[in-house]
Amino acid sequence: MRTEKRDYLMQQIEQLGQVLAQMLAYLLGIKGAGSAGLSLDEIRQNYNDGLNLPLDLILETPAEEIIQLLTEKIKYMDRHLEKMGDILSETGDLYEKTGDSDTSRNLRGKALIIYTHLQDTSKAFSMERMQKISRLRDKG
Repeated sequence: MRTEKRDYLMQQIEQLGQVLAQMLAYLLGIKGAGSAGLSLDEIRQNYNDGLNLPLDLILETPAEEIIQLLTEKIKYMDRHLEKMGDILSETGDLYEKTGDSDTSRNLRGKALIIYTHLQDTSKAFSMERMQKISRLRDKG
């Protein structure tokens, strides 16, 4: 029974990773196509449908509570947090292109918090993560 439960949990974790990867690919596709003016409602809908996490909840959550929201309430693990940081950063870039710099800063700030948290708590150093942190700090 325990093996079945563990296998089920591992399957759920893998599925969440795939959903996060699909969401990131979707956002990168929009960004690459130069269609940031695409409906922001469509992006919000993808957060709701794909991640089961309303973008408004992320935006309304104070920056200092974003890790708690994602790890305790949503039950993300570190490998999911990394992808979520990527998603928030890319979404922030898309909002910047539409002229909504407040929302862009909000999302990028939360991505920065996620990356910094992972860098501080991870046993392994990640040059890629450090580059992401540097890029977000440069964008302010």
